[in-house]
Amino acid sequence: MEPVSPQFKESISKQGQAREHVRELIQKGALQGNGYLPSVRKAAELIGLNRDAVWRAYLDLEREGYIRKAPNRRFELNPETNGQGLRTLNIRLITVGVDCIRFSGLQRFFRTLLNNESQLRIRMHIKLAVDASEITPDSIENMDGIILAGYFVNYELLEPLTRNIPRIGVITPQIWKTDFTIDSNNQQIGSLAAEHLLKMGTTSPCVIAYASPDGRHSLRKLGFQGKWIEEGGSLSNFAEHWIDPRNTYRRVTELEKIARNLKGHDAVFCLDKESAIDLLNIFECLDINVPKDIRVISVDGTFESLETIPKLTFVKQRFEQMAMIAAEQLRLLCTDRPPQDDPSEKRKVLVPPELVLRESA
Repeated sequence: MEPVSPQFKESISKQGQAREHVRELIQKGALQGNGYLPSVRKAAELIGLNRDAVWRAYLDLEREGYIRKAPNRRFELNPETNGQGLRTLNIRLITVGVDCIRFSGLQRFFRTLLNNESQLRIRMHIKLAVDASEITPDSIENMDGIILAGYFVNYELLEPLTRNIPRIGVITPQIWKTDFTIDSNNQQIGSLAAEHLLKMGTTSPCVIAYASPDGRHSLRKLGFQGKWIEEGGSLSNFAEHWIDPRNTYRRVTELEKIARNLKGHDAVFCLDKESAIDLLNIFECLDINVPKDIRVISVDGTFESLETIPKLTFVKQRFEQMAMIAAEQLRLLCTDRPPQDDPSEKRKVLVPPELVLRESA
């Protein structure tokens, strides 16, 4: 019998290493969101071995019945083994904001994760905060990963506290060192609102926001204006009103003054849902008919918006989809977290919104 060459022994060793690494990745849940295993190229990058070894490892696991080849020729878990040995991740969702205005969509985000704990093999924990100083080491102790969602004060305090744990930011307008960020496509939110109002025949819109012109609100306004001009609309009578939301009495009083002086406009795009809800209530008191006299369209919906008269038309942020992306990315981060000193590794995804047609526009 001819002796086995060193090169062949090395090939067998790498194939065996790759097989065990792939099995470990499967057990840790490092799968794509659509249920498939990473491509051979991606798996080779994760493992640090060559593609040939990974390809042979996939074939070995297929022969074992652990994985199988799907009709599109990608590999997926065998349904009989799907989920076996997958470690349950403890995830802390920290929702932060100035007040409850920020929390309605995040309630949908949290509920989606909570309702899918078994499928995603996660265990959710939640903490509500207003200021980043309220987030202490106890908040993340024994957690596999954290999701921080919303706009919050003193966000720079989070960097040293969360440096050593996988972290995802959701609708966080600040620039800070998350591993992965998820947000709505805010320009597209504005575009959808403008497109709908144009279809309805409006000619003189205005924008109202309960906020200073921060990044997300400004993108919504710019998306609205861009689509309006692109479709041939005129901005000659366009107006924008930015209202400080911190004092409830003052903000509603100021909104009422604006509402009394909107006679030159036939539509309002509210960059947040609370201003839209208040505006509809004010219009009702002023005997201004919506949508006959003026149309109102908003961003996202709350439980209160379901009860408005008329029912509020809004551009919906897809927090349910954001939640599933967050769970998928945390699973991957727990397996292969990128170096924290490499800013190029930070990734971001923008989730497209959808228009919900109701009675106000």
